[in-house]
Amino acid sequence: MKIYLVRHAESLGNISESFNGRQDVHLSENGRIQASMLSSFFNDKKLDRVYTSELTRTIQTASLALPGLESTFIKKENLNEINGGDWEGRFYVDILKLWGEEFRKWREAPHEAQPPNGENVNDLKTRVVGALEEIVSENSTDSTIAVFSHGAVIKTIITFIRSLPIDAFIDIAWYENSSVTEINYENGVYSLGFYDNHDHLPNEIKTVANSEWGRSMKSTCKY
Repeated sequence: MKIYLVRHAESLGNISESFNGRQDVHLSENGRIQASMLSSFFNDKKLDRVYTSELTRTIQTASLALPGLESTFIKKENLNEINGGDWEGRFYVDILKLWGEEFRKWREAPHEAQPPNGENVNDLKTRVVGALEEIVSENSTDSTIAVFSHGAVIKTIITFIRSLPIDAFIDIAWYENSSVTEINYENGVYSLGFYDNHDHLPNEIKTVANSEWGRSMKSTCKY
């Protein structure tokens, strides 16, 4: 089985300096261009099924990348982004004022952070690994699947695929918006093909690569 794991294209939340896990933000205009360009990756792929989270930004990304297939999308709650609880929709500067110590943990040791009334990274891993295994169980071994989801979800799945401890979450880069990661599943074993493939995007419209935090993060991450 081959699974293409796709991070949604640039959303309004990605450019707002605010925490948008479960916030149902839409794609930005740049994000719509990214998602349309993603179609070139899938042009020669025969997909048996397409999964998305329940959030609009993944559904919009999939719709623009795979026009005409919208009615076939399977939406799964457990592919949703991490639940930031009381941080949701708040600007980072305000979160730092109200929950400084806990939010610093999120930035420096996210596996230790507990968003108030939200979900921690260990909870997230349990949820999204369960979603991945459910997808595998629903499809034949020779299937080719596309899964449109979110940044923290993908980072968490990578820790699982690579048999890394959850504290390695911080060492995995935030993949580019609309990037594709290939996961293979054979004889009960997961393996990573390629990851963070965004060759379909010209440099000038990339989100992570053109942000100061993105360049800094890429220089320090191990995976």
